[in-house]
Amino acid sequence: MSNIPDFQCNFRLRSHDLWAEGAALTLGNGFGIVKIMNRRWWCAMLCLALVSSAPVSEAAFVWSPQTGWIGPGGAVKDSPEEQLDYAKGFFDKGDYHRARVEFKKLLTHYKKSHEAPDAQYYLGRSYEEDRDYYKAFQEYRRTLETYPSTSRFEEILERMYQIGNYFLSGKKRKLLGTAALLPARDKAAEIFQVLVEDGPFSQYGELAQYKLGIAYLSLGEYEQAVSAFEQLIDRYPKSTLVDDARFQLAQASLKGSFKAGYDPHSIDQAIGELQSFVSEYSKSDLAPEAVAHLQTLRERRAADEFQVAQFYERRRHPESAVLYYQEIINRYADTTWAPKAISRIQILQPPAP
Repeated sequence: MSNIPDFQCNFRLRSHDLWAEGAALTLGNGFGIVKIMNRRWWCAMLCLALVSSAPVSEAAFVWSPQTGWIGPGGAVKDSPEEQLDYAKGFFDKGDYHRARVEFKKLLTHYKKSHEAPDAQYYLGRSYEEDRDYYKAFQEYRRTLETYPSTSRFEEILERMYQIGNYFLSGKKRKLLGTAALLPARDKAAEIFQVLVEDGPFSQYGELAQYKLGIAYLSLGEYEQAVSAFEQLIDRYPKSTLVDDARFQLAQASLKGSFKAGYDPHSIDQAIGELQSFVSEYSKSDLAPEAVAHLQTLRERRAADEFQVAQFYERRRHPESAVLYYQEIINRYADTTWAPKAISRIQILQPPAP
């Protein structure tokens, strides 16, 4: 009786005093044991009967062999099948918050059941339906990590890929699950990286590899972008995306060269990538744009050489200046700097009389 609250026992003692006394008197007349059957003993029996017959929903705890003791706020159905159906009922009605509560109960109490992978999947779906896309991605990935043999593997990759595209398009993600506040292209890169790792041989592997490069480009992380595009070309040489990847690789090299300031090596690398693209994909729709970028870089590289030549002129080293002017004529004859270089050589090395 230690589990029965005192106020409950006291109440029942008072309300059943008369009944207990009558019962004890009756038994005493029949068997001569009136003093044994005191009213406290009968009250204890009565309290036990009342507690035992109370509805399960009113009990403080519920016990089952599958789940152990569970409080009324965390009660689950008697089987994982019932719990999954119960949770999906809320999902189908659009009550995604309550659905998540019930799916989580299944994952807590029946985590090794056949229904657990579906519960984990629907947990992600409920966040997706609530437009909390990053949280949905996290739950989808947890599904793949925890249940890699799930029959929904390809579907989950597709949903993650679409969420990555959503963030790549410039959408924002929720902060603390309430308001869309934070720019999320960094989340796009994170999602595509996960897809590259989790599904490299799926139909979304090469797509994610390409979008990973695009995401890094949009973030201004040009070295990572170059690496992502190079990996696509190496891993999927027969992919229809190789053409675009080569162009984007050149673009990343181009933008990286501007970000690096006047680093000749980065500019020469970008020129090399663009030249390779123009040479291999001269019939591509992207070739004209690549040619334009290539010319821009060659102009800039020639300008760098011209500045170096002028530096030597100011230091009264005409021979060194001439070497750099000649380099412009030899390597960048198609730029606007070539005629200027010719003019400077004529001044520094006038023809013999």
